[in-house]
Amino acid sequence: MTQRKINSNPFVPPRSRGGHSSMNSTIYSQIGLRVRQLRRQQHRSQDELSVWLRAFHAPITRDMIANWETGRAVVPAFYIPVLAYALKVEVTDILPRLTLKDLKAGQIMPVFRRPRERPPTHL
Repeated sequence: MTQRKINSNPFVPPRSRGGHSSMNSTIYSQIGLRVRQLRRQQHRSQDELSVWLRAFHAPITRDMIANWETGRAVVPAFYIPVLAYALKVEVTDILPRLTLKDLKAGQIMPVFRRPRERPPTHL
């Protein structure tokens, strides 16, 4: 029997089989924009923020922050508390304001539609 190596760094995500959750991408881009806004309010560069985060063993690079802020990549949920701490804000300050109106408009959860029925194929 071989033993699996346990990762000692709590900031490294467990490996997944790919893909994102089914939530709407507008929420993720709002989180990235909010990170940018909070970072700029503190007059910090992306590089300064990434250096600070790496000092606490969070493997976050400047490129990752740039991709989050521009919506090219999703901010992993487990990094949001770390970012909040680094930016000296509450986690709720980073998360978008979610309302029931947004939910009804399909902005929070995707609108599920029934798949179209395909005509039967004959062999």
